[in-house]
Amino acid sequence: MMIRFKVVKASKLLLFFAIVLLFAATCFIMVRYSLSREPQIQTTSAELVHSAAETQTVFAARGMDVEVVRPAKRSVLIYHTHTHEAYEQVKDDPYEALEAWRTADAGHSVLRVGAELAKCLRAEGFEVVHDTTDHENDALSTAYTRSLKTLEGYDRRFDLYIDLHRDAWYRGMQTRYTDADGTPLAQPMVLIGNGKGFDVKPHTEENLSFAQALTARINANHPGLCKDVLVKDGRYNQHIGVFSVLIEFGHNKNTLREALNTAPIVAKAIREVFEDPDIARLAGS
Repeated sequence: MMIRFKVVKASKLLLFFAIVLLFAATCFIMVRYSLSREPQIQTTSAELVHSAAETQTVFAARGMDVEVVRPAKRSVLIYHTHTHEAYEQVKDDPYEALEAWRTADAGHSVLRVGAELAKCLRAEGFEVVHDTTDHENDALSTAYTRSLKTLEGYDRRFDLYIDLHRDAWYRGMQTRYTDADGTPLAQPMVLIGNGKGFDVKPHTEENLSFAQALTARINANHPGLCKDVLVKDGRYNQHIGVFSVLIEFGHNKNTLREALNTAPIVAKAIREVFEDPDIARLAGS
């Protein structure tokens, strides 16, 4: 009897310890499961911030020293040496002409195309300055001298300088281009100066590389749209920085609408060109 009593007492003791261990194990598993379902940092909707400064503030409030680094936007300056260049008159949207295919009306000249290109480039992620200074002043022959002064007036560097023009139609030139979806477009062309006649030379090699890459990209997206790069004697203010190009949006037989339709195509191609590692290297990235 005595021996049986001791066995029963021992069995109850073992059962007690087993229950305790089972309870502890259950609690441990529940805690681990709960932690695995919680995010490491709980963020309320008020803490969903977008600027780097605000993001740093949120982490600082949690006792974390975090430096938020974001890549800088590429910067573009659009300007117009031949400010009054305009397009074919249309009956439902006429403009007051200074002479054939030229106007001081910013809503119908290349200034309007520049504004559209600026909008499209911003949508592609660029920082854009559109300079609408009138460089003609009824003296077309000295317009490049005045546009150079405008460029030199900026105390900062841009990743891309675009002097936006309109070409002059000549007999034999293609008059119309229609995209695959039926959209009428104005054919762009990039012009690069070789520096002939100037002591201070333009960045011809770098600018030509950019022009060729841009032309190829436009034509990859819209076959045959962009004309071949034109290299001409002169400087065209392209010594101002890398990259600096002159882009002609169509010719005087095109309509303003055709030129405007081309702007998003050129903007997209510019973004794609800057994604090219070789171009980024030339830009000093």
